[in-house]
Order: sequence, then structure tokens, then C-alpha cells
Amino acid sequence: MDKERILVIDDDLNTLKMVESFLSLKKYQVATCLTFRDAMKEFGQGGFDAAVIDYFMPNTTGLEMMKALHEQEPDMPVIVLTASRDIKIAVNMIRQGAFNYLVKPVDPDELYINLDKAFERSRLVKENRELKLDLKDRYKLTHIVGGSGRMKDVFELTGRAAKVRSNVLIIGETGAGKELIARAIHYNSDRAAGSFIGVNCSALAESLLEAELFGIEKNVATGVDARMGKFEAAAGGSIFLDEIGDMSPSIQAKVLRVIQEREVERVGSHTPRKVDIRIIAATNRNLELAVEQEKFRKDLYYRLNVLVIPLPPLRERKQDIPSLCDHFLAYFCKQNNMERKRIHPDVLKLLIAHDWPGNVRELENTIERAVVMCDTEMVTMTHLPPNLEEASAAAPSLSPDQPDGGLDAKVAAFEKGLIVAALEQHGWRQNKAAAALGVSERSMWYKIKKLGIHIEKA
Repeated sequence: MDKERILVIDDDLNTLKMVESFLSLKKYQVATCLTFRDAMKEFGQGGFDAAVIDYFMPNTTGLEMMKALHEQEPDMPVIVLTASRDIKIAVNMIRQGAFNYLVKPVDPDELYINLDKAFERSRLVKENRELKLDLKDRYKLTHIVGGSGRMKDVFELTGRAAKVRSNVLIIGETGAGKELIARAIHYNSDRAAGSFIGVNCSALAESLLEAELFGIEKNVATGVDARMGKFEAAAGGSIFLDEIGDMSPSIQAKVLRVIQEREVERVGSHTPRKVDIRIIAATNRNLELAVEQEKFRKDLYYRLNVLVIPLPPLRERKQDIPSLCDHFLAYFCKQNNMERKRIHPDVLKLLIAHDWPGNVRELENTIERAVVMCDTEMVTMTHLPPNLEEASAAAPSLSPDQPDGGLDAKVAAFEKGLIVAALEQHGWRQNKAAAALGVSERSMWYKIKKLGIHIEKA
């Protein structure tokens, strides 16, 4: 890998050659310029990773040069050199964006250390930006699997929530995907560059949850250092309060104050700290009933109940199961460096028939286990978890050898569900759905007529 490329600007030829020799010893690629005009021409060709510039230059200053460089490359580290020991100049340059300020004559070791630190920071900034772009891409609404009518409503509400800054309440069973929707709201909003901080309100005792959310002031107890809470950490971004229905009344009161005043007080402190946050809450409880039973504060409920997104359980959107299985198969095969696997039709029928009390999370775990256990191209019943294997053995309606009249109706229902799901997934285009299910277009047309499937216009 090539070493970094550095632009050096100094009107003193001796200093210019000395810095160039120092950098060349470390195998850096170096371009030197005696004037600002020449430097901007050189810089315009691109490809520089850092700049080392003199502060006092004819007709300009290091500050003006740095601003001109940062207009084109905002994140490029700039190290300023000068013979002056005026600390005010140094402080001002760093405030304006310089990485550091070195006094002439240049100490080579000091220059090397600063460049190493500058390139490390640049690397972290780049990785952080790429990670955020990756997360933003991963949580695009178009990447969330689900084509059923119930999920279309969820996507519409999620997209609407992402465009505003109102509080959001996501209601759904455990494992239904509430955090996925919360992340989609955050990463599709104007706060995507900020942090997404999640807190499980049911996982911590009251005292621990209070410290986790609001932070701790120094010396609250012997040996305790000051620590910011999740509300402060989420400043500029979003905080996701999962299972907020399990929060104690005293914590509810403090959360209400955060929502109303947009400020927090650390445990052991009486000094409020302003926080700029977007609150997304979720629960698997009936909060209206909890309010009636005085287990949840009415005023907090109404503060959260601005935009409500009801997330249906998997058993109520079974036509999404084939698409979800396909998604998880592709993901876990890739994660484990395996060839792409397929699911046997009988297995898919069983997966569609299952009620999935653990919702999408349970299905995901089931497919992951099947991928790990399967040494062939096809996932069969033997690769399923024991509870599903037992269900398969106990369900005669799923056995292809049963001549019983009830079987035909159940198989027809399964077949209809698969075809409808494929049609929805492919915009009701019969040729695409037929290809996805591995049947001919003529067979697809025949089955649609036979099963009485109503074709929606694309």
C-alpha cells in the first residue's frame, strides 16, 4: 500500500527542503510549493492526505490557506508551522480547524507523531462515515422485508415518522421487530448523522436504569466517577426506549420531564443539562389498560402517543414468511461463507403453518439454525429445531401420504398463501411469481384460476 501524500507549503526554501527530507525518510509522497498560488494548482489535482503549511506567507496567512484547502477537502488534516511562539495564534488556528501547530525549527519526531495521529483520526472519521452510510442503507424502508397489507401500513407510518421530529410509540409483541422500525425511523430522518441509542427498560433494576438513562455525578458514592447517561449520549440523534411499559412510576416522572423540558439531571446533581434528542418508545403492553390501572402515567402516555405504529405479529402476516425465509437464508449463508441453500416446499408449508409465538426473531433463529445444521443444498425437516420437528410429526395435515379430505383444503390454503405472497412480492406479475416458485407460467395461471385468487392490478 502506498504511503500517504502530503502537500508542503512554505516560502522559505531551506525549511521547505528540510521538511521534504524529513517526510521522504518515512517514505511519504511529498509535493512542495513556495507560493499559495502554486499550492492551490497542485492541490487542485487531488489525492492529498494532509498538508503542512507555513503560517506567515507573502500576501496571505496560514489561516486563509487552511480555509481554502478545507473548502475542497473539509476533513483533511492541516499542520501549521511558524517561527512565532504566540500562543494566541496557535489556539486560534486549532479552533479554526488545524490539527496542530508546530514551532520552527521543526523537530522531525514531533512532525512524525503529529502526522501519525492525524492519519489515525482521518481513518476513524472515514470508518465512522462509512459505517453511518452503511447503516442508513441497511435501514432503508425498501430493504425491510414485508409485502402484506398490514406491513404496508407500517411502512407508510414509518416513512411519515421519519420526516418529522414528533415522539413515536411502537406497539408490538416481543420479537416482532420494534427496534428495526425504530432504527428505520432514525436512519431515514434528518438526525441520521447522530447516534441511535437503545435502552431496554425491562432489563435493569430501577436504580440502575435511572443511572443508565440520566448519568451519575462524581462522588455520588465512594470511588464513583461522573458518567453521562443515555439521554446525553443520544444528543443530536435518537434514543429508543424499549419496553417503556415496564418502567417504574418514579422513572416515568423523570422521563416526562425530559420530554417536556428537553433537559436532564444526573443522579446526585441538581444542575440541569440541555439535550437535543428525538424519543422513540416501544412496548409489548397495552398502555391504555396500564393507564386505567394506574400502572403507567397518563400524562407520559399522551406525550408518547403522538405517532403510534402498531406492528402486527408474524402469525397475522403469514404471507410475508416466504420472503422473510428467503432473506434470512441469503443473509446467514453469506455470513457463514456457504453456498446459497433452498427450503424444501414441505418445510415452507410447516413454517407458514406455525404460529411463531416469538415472531420474526424466532423465525430468524430457526433459519439460522437450519443453515448451520444443513450440509446439503436443501433445508429439510431434519434441520429444524426440535419443537418444529415435533409439530411436523404431530400434524397429519402436513404429511403428503394422508388421503384425508381435510388435507386437500389445508394444502390448497398453504398453496394459495405461497402464490399470493409471491405475487405480492413481485408486484402481481405472474411470470415473475412463477419463476420465483419454480413453476411454469401456464401452471401458475391454472392454479390462480383453481384457487380463486383475485389478481390486483400493478
